[in-house]
Amino acid sequence: MKSKNWLQRQKNDIYVKKAKNEGYLSRSAYKLIQIDNKYKILKKSNKILELGSAPGGWSQVICNINQKVTIHAFDILEMKFKHSQIKFFKKNFLKYNFKAQNEKYDLVLSDVAPNTIGHQSTDHLRIISLIESMIYTIENIILPNGNFICKIWNGSQDKMIFNQLKKMFRKISNFKPDSSRNESKEMYIIAQGFFI
Repeated sequence: MKSKNWLQRQKNDIYVKKAKNEGYLSRSAYKLIQIDNKYKILKKSNKILELGSAPGGWSQVICNINQKVTIHAFDILEMKFKHSQIKFFKKNFLKYNFKAQNEKYDLVLSDVAPNTIGHQSTDHLRIISLIESMIYTIENIILPNGNFICKIWNGSQDKMIFNQLKKMFRKISNFKPDSSRNESKEMYIIAQGFFI
């Protein structure tokens, strides 16, 4: 029954239709488009790290907006979108030694979320744990004045994550794109101006 409801929802979803018509691999492309319409970050970036990049909808958006940027994309699944601006790593970024590679980025992007189990507070804690791992990773590889954008699900630990990021970035915002479904607890954290 659940999968039937999901199929019906997909069929009626304006952003699913839009993605098909405009050649994007996923409806999530519009989330990044709407984030960038508000914060104007993509065009200013020279080197982007994208965590959880498959199937490649966000990379498509980046390459459309900024033809000069280099993207290092990580996912355990294969990316469908290939482009000369992208260097793809079929790896789990949590197990990758970024320090050893000596790469620095002015933007780190993540639309990653753990698989849900349907228990809201448990799902929230799982994404919080993932974001904490990202924060630990990025503080070694993000350039001064760099930016970080990631997905979060609303819950009890939001404030703790915001407070952690406030110690590292000059400005922290949260934003729910119109393309994010109304019933979803999903938000995006926009952290700007890395300073440590």
